[in-house]
Amino acid sequence: MSNHEPPVTFTTPMLKAIANPLRRQILDALSAMETARAADLAQALGVPANKVSFHLRELAKADMIVEVPELARDRRDRVWKPAARGYTTGKVGERPEDQTGTAMDAYLSQVVHDEQRRLQATLRYAERHYRGEESGEIKAQMQTSNLMLTQDECDELMRRMEEVIPAFREDLKNGKVTSSQPAGDREIWHVMSLFNADSLLNESQEGDQSS
Repeated sequence: MSNHEPPVTFTTPMLKAIANPLRRQILDALSAMETARAADLAQALGVPANKVSFHLRELAKADMIVEVPELARDRRDRVWKPAARGYTTGKVGERPEDQTGTAMDAYLSQVVHDEQRRLQATLRYAERHYRGEESGEIKAQMQTSNLMLTQDECDELMRRMEEVIPAFREDLKNGKVTSSQPAGDREIWHVMSLFNADSLLNESQEGDQSS
């Protein structure tokens, strides 16, 4: 795949497939690992391999993952990879079978739930860290920036941000990123970028006051 391959727009079958929390975890892990067997994902997630295999097949039915036969050790060996570099919610009307947006609403509510859990875990970790109760390497970090942008400028910033992770992934593969730690010490890191216009916050506050 090209480093600059555009994200794929979610289809309704995709949204229904990742309505399952474990499937979202499996897809996230596979995206981080790039290629993996059910046993690899089971070990990473602490889930039975037969359970992972079932959900991998469901993700494959929704065209979210594909097999990589050239990496298989034999005919029974199944190696999987994500079908796309990333996904986008798309535009209104792109899912004619979901005109009311029910599937998208359900997916977005689950994403909010997932991110709230991650944020709460990060805040709890930060509290322990700054009390001196956490030792060793940093496990979470938050960064924020504020810019004055037109919509076109924001679109360009998002386009550039989309290129960062794939480019860094390629640098890892090609040995351009140095580390004093062995590759076996790697774990899955979740990186989220949220673009939020302040006008949305103002609209939300006005809605809260009127309710």
